[in-house]
Amino acid sequence: MKRWILIPAVLLLAALAQAAPPAGRLIILGFDGADAKLTEQWMAEGKLPHLAELAKIGGYARLDPTIPAQTPVSWSTFTTGRDPGGTRIFDFLVRNPETYMPSFAVVRETKAKFLWGRSNPVVLLGLGVVVGWLVFTLLIAVFRRKRAWLWAVVPALAVGAAGYWIGANWLPVQVPKVINNRQGTPFWQVAGEHGVTAIVGRIPVTFPARPFAGGHLLSGLGVPDVRGRIGSPTFYTSDPFYHLGQGNQFSIDVIHLKKVDGVIHTTIPGPPNRLFGRPPQINAPLTLAVSADAKSLTIDTGPQRATIKPGEWSPWMSVIFRFNPLIKIYAMARFRLLSLRPNVRLYLTSVQFDPDHLPAGFLISAPADWASILKREVGPYKTTGWAVDTWGVTEKVVNEDVFMEDVYNTESAYRKMLEHFLKGNERLLVQYFEFTDRVAHILFRFMDPGHPYYDATRAAKYQKAFLKTYQTMDSIVGETMAQLRPGDTLIVLSDHGFSSWRWSFNINTWLVKNGYLHLTGGGGKAQNLETLFDQGQFWPNVDWSRSRAYALGLGGLYINLRGREAQGIVAPGEEYENLRRELARKLEAIVDPKTGRHPIAKVYLREEIYHDFDPNLVPDMIVTTSEYYRISWQSALGGMPAHVFMDNMSPWSGDHCTMNPSVVQGILFANRPLERHEVHMIDVYPTILGLLHEQPPEKVAGVPFFHVSVKK
Repeated sequence: MKRWILIPAVLLLAALAQAAPPAGRLIILGFDGADAKLTEQWMAEGKLPHLAELAKIGGYARLDPTIPAQTPVSWSTFTTGRDPGGTRIFDFLVRNPETYMPSFAVVRETKAKFLWGRSNPVVLLGLGVVVGWLVFTLLIAVFRRKRAWLWAVVPALAVGAAGYWIGANWLPVQVPKVINNRQGTPFWQVAGEHGVTAIVGRIPVTFPARPFAGGHLLSGLGVPDVRGRIGSPTFYTSDPFYHLGQGNQFSIDVIHLKKVDGVIHTTIPGPPNRLFGRPPQINAPLTLAVSADAKSLTIDTGPQRATIKPGEWSPWMSVIFRFNPLIKIYAMARFRLLSLRPNVRLYLTSVQFDPDHLPAGFLISAPADWASILKREVGPYKTTGWAVDTWGVTEKVVNEDVFMEDVYNTESAYRKMLEHFLKGNERLLVQYFEFTDRVAHILFRFMDPGHPYYDATRAAKYQKAFLKTYQTMDSIVGETMAQLRPGDTLIVLSDHGFSSWRWSFNINTWLVKNGYLHLTGGGGKAQNLETLFDQGQFWPNVDWSRSRAYALGLGGLYINLRGREAQGIVAPGEEYENLRRELARKLEAIVDPKTGRHPIAKVYLREEIYHDFDPNLVPDMIVTTSEYYRISWQSALGGMPAHVFMDNMSPWSGDHCTMNPSVVQGILFANRPLERHEVHMIDVYPTILGLLHEQPPEKVAGVPFFHVSVKK
């Protein structure tokens, strides 16, 4: 063959090689709340060797989170490439301007007709008569009875009557339906549409799971427990005088046992009865048997029995909540026996939906059966989106040691998932871990001698526990690096960092004291979140006819705008703009008289930070706090305590939710060099699609931090 003939072929092959996607995989590991400052410190001290190696062979940068720096907010931007205004996920809570009432921002619940709805009894009556008549006609004809069709009429009517009774008593008219509020197109969906196979594990704000071409997805934050909450543990005690403090914001149910020995009959609190209304809640029976020597406890949930000693966890145990003989919810749970003497003290973590028996339409994975397949392949795992149990330790029902046991019990299952996923050949693999965030929330006070709840006698122990969390992250990264194949790209990132939360700022109290929010008398009081929802008692004693501004959620500040809020009094236009700027100026000028610090770092007008937003939905202003300060739980829930500032005396001692992004930067590592080191979460989306040689489906604000080439 002549040389001149080879030249076009060589050029063609070179062009094809340049245009073709690389053979390697793209693996993304997300660690919620992994902080840049702590990571850098421990890398410098040689305590995170795998991350240090990754930074050396590739690149590292601090990652700026979204405003606000919250888990569902930042991961929604990661997923879609939109800022929080565009994703419509800008807080944990969203308010209805017609009622001033909040709801959870991630999902909303509606109703769907079950079968034929209110016609269920009549339809089943008709079906029962027709089917019964046909069946009995055939049966009677077998015995050669004359006029079999006539003999079949009576039993057919009986079948129809039974069908009517079942339809009227055992079948609901409607069933709950959950809708994800996040807007935008996930990058894995874009990739799937272009032939890229993918596994997406537990990324927040992906419930209900939505199928996509060539992919498998397991939903994360947003999946509720059986009771429909972010988490709702139960504490059983035989101490008749035990009660939780009034600050029980995290919904732990306390059940007082009537006996301290022998056989004790009680219940496991279950889901609200949204299907039939009566009884209002469906509980499951629970039998506890204290051994004669008071050294062990036998737990019987009905389907399963286990015996444990003080200090031990039960295995996963099946629980069945029976609405009626036809409708049941299958769940699973674990118990931790705290003590048997002088009182029985038993802790039950949030009851999880069982992946093997999910209710119809309750989609925690795509395909729908993948959640069950994973359970068979890697073992049982928590299905609730907020999986690590932070409630018990926050309310001081369990101690930090029990909390850390649950952390590693929980994450070991997800670690097994990652090991399993890495053996596959999917082109895109995304796996999320939450433990770095949850441990920081609880143990940060031991890292900060200036925290009002710092305990010097226990600090060394729990500083090591905190470090171990980051070393676990480092180990997971190391195990993943060991499984990389030629051409693979690895990205490790977090959605935000962390800070010590020393002091709370009661923003609604400040609004009251400065004449922006008016009360009718009696003062405001925040209660348990579910109690407020159930009783409709948000905003007690507020006089909306004189109130110009109010705060709700973690950083959202709203103007009581005429024509938007139901009782709005502030005129749109000049009055609205002047009030916003006045509030921003005054809030940023506040000085905490106790510390001499400015608690408010920056107040952002929404149009300054969001490219697109719904003006009826998104807060008019976003308030961010300085290091060591956070908007209080009470303010987030519409409360107005007596004082503007409070010491944070809760085990929940680290946070990020209202802190300025500069205070809580996250991390970004890769096994290839970064082109720049000023990186924002909004830049991740176009980078991922660029690595897969795909264009974003819409114009995005982010800029890739790798050199990428995309298909034209």
